[in-house]
Amino acid sequence: VVVERQKQFYNNRGTFPPGLHAWRESDKTLIDMRRPLGLVAVYLAVTFPPLVMGPWTLGHAVLATVHLAALMTFWSLGSRERAPGHWTSWAALGLIPLLYMEIGQLNQLLGSGYRDTVVTAWESAVFGSPATELAAAIPNVVLSEALHLTYLLYYPTVLVPLALLYYWRRIDQFEDSVLAVVAAAVVCFVVFVYFPVQGPRYFGPPEGVPNGPMRALTLSILESGSSRGAAFPSSHMALATAQAMAQLRFHRPMGVVVAVIALGIGLGAVYAGFHYAIDMAVGAGVGIAVAYWALRGRSDAPKRQSDVGSAEGEGVGEG
Repeated sequence: VVVERQKQFYNNRGTFPPGLHAWRESDKTLIDMRRPLGLVAVYLAVTFPPLVMGPWTLGHAVLATVHLAALMTFWSLGSRERAPGHWTSWAALGLIPLLYMEIGQLNQLLGSGYRDTVVTAWESAVFGSPATELAAAIPNVVLSEALHLTYLLYYPTVLVPLALLYYWRRIDQFEDSVLAVVAAAVVCFVVFVYFPVQGPRYFGPPEGVPNGPMRALTLSILESGSSRGAAFPSSHMALATAQAMAQLRFHRPMGVVVAVIALGIGLGAVYAGFHYAIDMAVGAGVGIAVAYWALRGRSDAPKRQSDVGSAEGEGVGEG
């Protein structure tokens, strides 16, 4: 904290003591991986190469131009020299569905098709065939509707805890939670671009799955808003798990609720035939890993005002 305050103090003065003079110049171009928009910029950089390959139609040229402009913008906003604002965290969250929309086009620019045969081999070796057999084994309409409803709860599960932390002014915890969620999305989306998997939904519904209003609503949403090739690992499971890990750290009762919903999302996606079981297992692993990275070193308790004032005083005093 003291070092960061020193940097801020000398930055405002425009002079730097020995040992800190190089900090300002190097931080102008370095991306901060612990800022959500910095992660978005890294994602855009990693996924830009397929766009260079064409085909250079008007639509593709527009997509490549927008992608490159966004990369340059977010790289600047995510650089270490810029002071982060709360709006950047909300902006990164808002970009998740927009980035998801282009995945179906990006993952076919390399001409590699889909990798379902590889993933189904892993699935068979580890789990068998639950995506095609679970509903047939338990064809219960009440269970089916409950699981489909839980699957739909993914959307409020990602946003509501973040909105509550922000409303409660627990800003450090809000920003760390956003970082965990955005990191989970970035990891999954990179895999979707370079290792596209369709998932069992594109091969027909599983035998025995009961029809009902919740299933009809879920299918309608998926048909209108899903990207082909974005099944492995499950980003739904990854983001929900990352959120659960963050809230178990910062607000345990809310974390327990999110964890239960995340489990329901995993079961519901397999029961409904939307995902292979291995999609959900690896998605959960991604969520746990990125949450560990995003939350490491953060104290659970918010800083006391007196502590912040003391740190500020130390930084300025040494100047």
